[in-house]
Amino acid sequence: MIDRNPRIAWAMAYDNGLRTQACADLAEAGAKVQQSNPNPGGGHNEDYVPIYSVIRAMERDTPVLAAVGHWLCLPDTGDANQHLDDVADTVLTRYIVQTPAYGQFRQARKQRIEALVYARLLFERDNMDGTRREWEPREVCVLIRETWGIKIVSDNWQRDGWEMVWQAIGGIIDAVADEAMAPVRDATREANAALREWQSAA
Repeated sequence: MIDRNPRIAWAMAYDNGLRTQACADLAEAGAKVQQSNPNPGGGHNEDYVPIYSVIRAMERDTPVLAAVGHWLCLPDTGDANQHLDDVADTVLTRYIVQTPAYGQFRQARKQRIEALVYARLLFERDNMDGTRREWEPREVCVLIRETWGIKIVSDNWQRDGWEMVWQAIGGIIDAVADEAMAPVRDATREANAALREWQSAA
């Protein structure tokens, strides 16, 4: 059965990408791909072919959402990293759109907001199952200073409005992640239902 957590399903689909590539191409083209009985002798992650196919279609039709999914879910960090800038641009653009005063911010504040976008994306990537402890302000500020050389004073986290920015960015990432995961959730339900039907008939 395919994991019901869409982020885990996405990762599992890419855990064996080379083997599933041909099957995914056939499935995307509309061909019926027969899956063998899931047992120790079967193909590794064979059940995830429908998920891989959906992701391939997203890469073509909604590349921004595919990039979000790849950043959050790809098991290989190097593969995921190539999507980080695109995802950060998407999140920052949405933040700007929902923040009317953004155009009046000083350049230094804009740079800090951009750094917070990247920091929040790093946090969310490691929070696959949603159970990770929220970072403390000091942790965020240390990461931003050590990684991008940008200083935010953690003692002024609330006073300077950084807590609101951090939470707003988190909400935007949740929204785009939900959009990216929706096709995978749908494919998971359909594939699991088909697999249960196949197993009951076997």
